[in-house]
Amino acid sequence: MQCLRAVACFVTLCIIGYFCTVTSAQEDINPVPRQVLETKKLHEWTFQTGTTGCRALNDCTVTAVNGVLKIQSTGNDPYLVMPQFRVEGPLSIRLRARCTSGGDGQFFWTTTQSPNMDEERSRHFKLIHDCQWHDYIVSLDITGMLVDLRFDPGSAPGVVEVEKMELVQEILHPLEIGSVHNDGHSIELLLKNHSNQPVNATVGSQKITVAASNAQKVLFQAAGKVPFETAEIVVQPENLPALRRQVFIADMAAGGEWVTRKSGQLTLHVARDGTGARVELNGKLVAFIAPLVSRDGSVPGLKLKETRSALCFTGTGIKTVVKLHNDEITVAIESDVPCEGPVLRALGPLEQGILAGVEYLGKGEKSSSTLDIETEEHIRFMPDPLKVTMPLMAFVTDRVCAAMTWNDMLLQPVYATPNFLDGTEGHRAALRGKKIEATILVRQPMRVEDAILWVVKKRGLPPLPKPPRDRKAQMEMCLKTLSSPPLKTDAGWGHCAEPKWTRHPFADMASTVWRISGQAPQFPKLVPGGAHIRNDTIYFVTGRAEEWLNLRTGEVKRILTEQKPDGSFRYNGKYQRGHFEDTASGYCARPAMTLLEYVHFTGDAEALAAGVKALEFMKRFHTPRGAQTWECPLHTPDILGSAYLVNAYVRGYELTGNREYLDCARRWAISGLPFVYQWDRYPVMVYATTPVLGATAWRAPNWIGLPVQWCGHVYAYALTMLAHHDGTIDWKHVAEGIQISAEQQQQPDGEYAGCLPDSFTIAEQRRNGPFINPSALVNLRLVLDGELDSLAVAMDGKRRVVAPFPVTIRGDTAVIRAKAGVSYQVLVDGKNILDVQSKGKDIVQMK
Repeated sequence: MQCLRAVACFVTLCIIGYFCTVTSAQEDINPVPRQVLETKKLHEWTFQTGTTGCRALNDCTVTAVNGVLKIQSTGNDPYLVMPQFRVEGPLSIRLRARCTSGGDGQFFWTTTQSPNMDEERSRHFKLIHDCQWHDYIVSLDITGMLVDLRFDPGSAPGVVEVEKMELVQEILHPLEIGSVHNDGHSIELLLKNHSNQPVNATVGSQKITVAASNAQKVLFQAAGKVPFETAEIVVQPENLPALRRQVFIADMAAGGEWVTRKSGQLTLHVARDGTGARVELNGKLVAFIAPLVSRDGSVPGLKLKETRSALCFTGTGIKTVVKLHNDEITVAIESDVPCEGPVLRALGPLEQGILAGVEYLGKGEKSSSTLDIETEEHIRFMPDPLKVTMPLMAFVTDRVCAAMTWNDMLLQPVYATPNFLDGTEGHRAALRGKKIEATILVRQPMRVEDAILWVVKKRGLPPLPKPPRDRKAQMEMCLKTLSSPPLKTDAGWGHCAEPKWTRHPFADMASTVWRISGQAPQFPKLVPGGAHIRNDTIYFVTGRAEEWLNLRTGEVKRILTEQKPDGSFRYNGKYQRGHFEDTASGYCARPAMTLLEYVHFTGDAEALAAGVKALEFMKRFHTPRGAQTWECPLHTPDILGSAYLVNAYVRGYELTGNREYLDCARRWAISGLPFVYQWDRYPVMVYATTPVLGATAWRAPNWIGLPVQWCGHVYAYALTMLAHHDGTIDWKHVAEGIQISAEQQQQPDGEYAGCLPDSFTIAEQRRNGPFINPSALVNLRLVLDGELDSLAVAMDGKRRVVAPFPVTIRGDTAVIRAKAGVSYQVLVDGKNILDVQSKGKDIVQMK
């Protein structure tokens, strides 16, 4: 057998060891779908003569027009039912459709065993809304006898036309290569038999029998002793098509011919045939880059030309250039056909991992897991590039921090940990395209946030997008939205504008209206909250400061009863399933933030001690997660977790002077950056914010790549707090970008003008309801412009004053820059409430 110098040769596989029966299939991710032997069409619906029994049930109408089924969606939840057709699953739907609405399609079904439709018996699929005809195949994992079939054609008003729809049954190969593991040239294969009969097969030179409904392992030794080569596994069952699988071998024990480059502690040994490279730190092997490039699963024949600064490999239709500078390896590839490379393979147990916008992994965690998404969308080792927020893939192990960044955001990233694509124990990151320029960072083990910061500083923050309107127009629009129906009624405001949101006299909205207009909405009572950024000003300008203090004190007392002796907060609910513990960083940070904000206002010693205890406990966390357990798993990575952690640690630093807390705030601020889009392909995209890297209730909607800007607003607000103390990057610039993106996403006109959509579909530039009140937009805009948005606090080490206007302390007096004629209250030292009739500049005695 020869090294892959010209064209990758498939190595001969010889069974040398054992084969054994496995009682249960392993839970490894299989990147290769099970082979289809035959497809049978069971039924076809066409619409030349009518709707063929299709019935609209909600938010739509159906008619047959010119031989197509025209579905006119009139709302955000259209669905229709198909005529009953009883057949055993599993099944697939093939349909030809063109769409001009928005959102994904979805099929629901019932069976004789499960008569109710729910999310577990459904399948989402992507609809393309470009008014062009497209063919779709949707696999339905139906168990038992199909009874009813429901079609949801998107989630927005518009038109979906269906030319035909077919119900088909796929006959699958009884055998499946369930997983492959290799350690150098030793390869272990797991064969699964899905049938109720034993299957005889030939693997290599030996015949085996895989028992019915069982699995069997086979151990191979790939011939050859070169460091890098491709192996093809061939399984030939009797009277059935062969199964094939390719894996790439990187053998750390094999010798080879190398060209070596060194830079400080970093050594790069590159195979002279261009098949791959060994990466060493301080003489220790920490990673491979192998293959440097491959095309159609094969390593091309390459010739080396050395220069002082680079290694240049050329072949037919391809050129690869490798450079080493400081702790960075750059690989530039130009190919006349699509290729993959460079393939980074980090070694050692995983401590942290990230694919920006898609994965944020902790110690020992697997990518593409079902911990955050249980539908087929959990498989995301090759995500839609539009879901990637910034060009970063990284692994931190006990040996190395290895990170990759690139220039062209339309390249296809590939990310797998552990490396289930090749079946190795390491971690794999690569790019696919024709022209690839990638930089690989190799450093001693550190936090993954350092890799995030490396990319941000290397690329620079993106320029701010253009605001859709000037500040005056922005404030006028928000005030109008907050002052009139449908958001505002005599009863107060809805959190969202739709009628189903109960109206209350929310303090946040009332405070915002007063801050913009100077007029306090009149209500006999106030309800705390209402917006995503808290604003309590209204209590102090309507004579309710004592009520506010009692509310805040009661809230803190409740939190104190919930806190555990170790400073933690524990979650006991349905969204704990799958998480390795009953707490998380974001789940603890929210009450910690509330405690420390109360201390900021009052100086309360008990709350401070509890808040500090929470800060100390939270040092154990490494992943921002668990801040949205009203709908998302405790395990799910979350930008709100980053936001609450930044807020809590900044407050902790301000209250104690402990610089370790400022370091923590900085780290958690960096952890939020991969949730922020830092590239632009569509008019509204840059600085949009992905909320969580998972799905509601593990199923739908999947929020990866679906911005929810109100979550980013909370994060941006926390960044404005950090910006006063830290200049690691321009945090205010990030917050400003998030704010402008929110202003771009606001509904510009119509019934919900001025409201912020709950989510925003980037590719379709579509706003998705419900439509949220704009109070948080006003708060953040004021803060970014250097103005007071809520309550001001002044402290001098002895005294503390809270006021609805800017305030400073001079001895025993508070100097307040208010508005002449306004009546308001101030809170002194957390307990004394004073009434003030403003003269413009007010001098208030605090004795």
